[in-house]
Amino acid sequence: MTYDDSRATGSPHAAHDTNPTRQEEWEARYSGVDQLWSGHANDWLPELAADWPAGTALDIGCGEGADVLWLAEHGWRATGLDLAPTAVDRLLAEARQRGVAESITARVHDVVADPLPDGPFDLVTSFYIHGGPEPGAINLETLLRDAAARVAPGGRLVAAVHCVNPPWHRHHAHTYTPDDLIEGLGDAVDSWTIEAAEERWREATGPDGEAGRRSDALICLRRPETV
Repeated sequence: MTYDDSRATGSPHAAHDTNPTRQEEWEARYSGVDQLWSGHANDWLPELAADWPAGTALDIGCGEGADVLWLAEHGWRATGLDLAPTAVDRLLAEARQRGVAESITARVHDVVADPLPDGPFDLVTSFYIHGGPEPGAINLETLLRDAAARVAPGGRLVAAVHCVNPPWHRHHAHTYTPDDLIEGLGDAVDSWTIEAAEERWREATGPDGEAGRRSDALICLRRPETV
């Protein structure tokens, strides 16, 4: 297990040096509760990847690491990136608890300020990173193009975002259709195989227990074995 925390080195590329407001906001969300997310892998990952041969994986915006942990438990060597140090700490603690620490690298990382790890990776995932209109916000299309450049020949890029938000959402994050995501990737995925590009509806429950529905845009693209 590797914990690459640029905070400890005083690196000028550390996430908190380049955008303290955004990092502090996410750090406060994580540190204010014992657990922010469900602890279960995103639905799409087990559905798609259960039968894929294990290799190397990069999960962008890994949060508390449920997807990274799922990958490690299924034989992958997985790297997780997140802006919040508390999220990364929780991923590492859970990896030790489950006995998969040697298969995991975790990094405090600002994808707006710093390039993604070079790779290549057999799988690169990005779940529910949307970006927004605020200055300095993530540009998802740019991020996914950078992610595609890290995919090894024969490897896959998987991304899911909200396509239609449930009615109680009041934030300003962008939403995307599957076609939006494919179009945004442009020539970065020329000649790639589109294995999934779907809008999927699901029931959802709001913060006050209200019932509603939302839809997600899911894409899975495979890079050719040879260029």
